[in-house]
Amino acid sequence: MNRVTVARVVMMVGALSAAVVPASGQVDLTGSYQTRMYEDYIERGPGEFMGNYTGMPLTNDGRAKALLYTSNLPSTYERQCLPQSAGVFQYRPVGFRIWSETADDGSVLAWVIGGDNLRNDIRIWMDGRPHPSPNALHLAGGFATGKWEGDTLTARLTHLKTAWIRRGVGIPASDLTTITMHLTRREDLLTITTIQEDPYYLSEPHVVSRVWQWNPRGTAADRPICNTANEIPSLEDTGIVPHYLPGQNPEEDYMIRTFNVPKEAAMGSAETLYPEYRKTLKGIYKLPADCLERAPGYCCGWIETQGRPGGAPNLTCNDGGFGTLGPRGRRTATER
Repeated sequence: MNRVTVARVVMMVGALSAAVVPASGQVDLTGSYQTRMYEDYIERGPGEFMGNYTGMPLTNDGRAKALLYTSNLPSTYERQCLPQSAGVFQYRPVGFRIWSETADDGSVLAWVIGGDNLRNDIRIWMDGRPHPSPNALHLAGGFATGKWEGDTLTARLTHLKTAWIRRGVGIPASDLTTITMHLTRREDLLTITTIQEDPYYLSEPHVVSRVWQWNPRGTAADRPICNTANEIPSLEDTGIVPHYLPGQNPEEDYMIRTFNVPKEAAMGSAETLYPEYRKTLKGIYKLPADCLERAPGYCCGWIETQGRPGGAPNLTCNDGGFGTLGPRGRRTATER
C-alpha cells in the first residue's frame, strides 16, 4: 500500500469518525421543563417576605428603590401584565419550554426559552451576529447571543428593560443590566445558572443556580393569557398608585420583628453573600423559639409536617451553628 493510498484511507476513517461521533456542544436542549421544589422553596414557591433582601448585593440606590415597593403595586391595571426580568423563571414555580429555530441548511439559528407569561421569550442567536447599538430597542427578553462551551450553552443577554429581580419584594434592575446564562443538560436534568450585573442597583454580580427536570409529557409550560382585572376596588377611578414614601415602608423591619434577623443583614449588601458573614451574625442572632409557627417553611424549609407534597420525611433542620430544630421548629440541640 503506497503513501497515497494510506493517506486516502486515513482521510476516509477520519470522515466516518466525524460523521458518527457528535462534536462537543451537540446537546439537544429541546423540551418542556418543570421545577423540582426541593431547593430554594420560598423563592420558587410563594416568594420572599417583604423587607427581605438577604444575600442580595444591593447598592444604596437599589435598596432605596426596593423600599419604595408595595406588594399591591403589581395589581394595578397598568402593571398587571408587564413582563418581569428575563431571569424571573429562576424565581417561579412554573415551567418553560426550549425549542430551536433552524437555518436553511438545518443548523441551529437560535435557541428559544419560552412559555412564561411573566417575561418575553429569550431568543439566543447562535449565528455569530453582533449585539446591536446601545441605543437600540430594549425588550423584556433582551437581545441574546450564545455559544457552546463544551456541553454548556452560554448566552449573553443585553438590551433588557428595567424590571424586578426577586419576585415579590421589589428588588430592581435597570435597563443597563446584563445577564450571563449557562444552560447545562445532563440526561433529564437541566441546570441554569444566571449571573446578573447592574451598574446602578447591584454592587456585585447576582448569581442564581436552579435545577429543572425534563417533562416527557410536555405539559410543564402552558403559557396562560394575562387578562387585566380590578384587583383593588378601593383604587378604582382614583388615579392613586400604591407606593411608600422614603422611610415609611412598614415592612422594612419585618425580618427583624418576625425572625430576629438584624436589620443590616435583612437590608442586603455584598458581604451577606459570603459564608464568612455567619461569623458576624453568630454573636448577635437568636433564632425565635416558635419560628415555624410564625412563618411555616422559612426556618426549616421542606418539612413533611408542613403539609407540602413531596416533603422529606423525618427531616430535621440544622441552622449550621445556631442550634438544631426538629420538625416543628423546637430546639433539639443546644446552641454551639
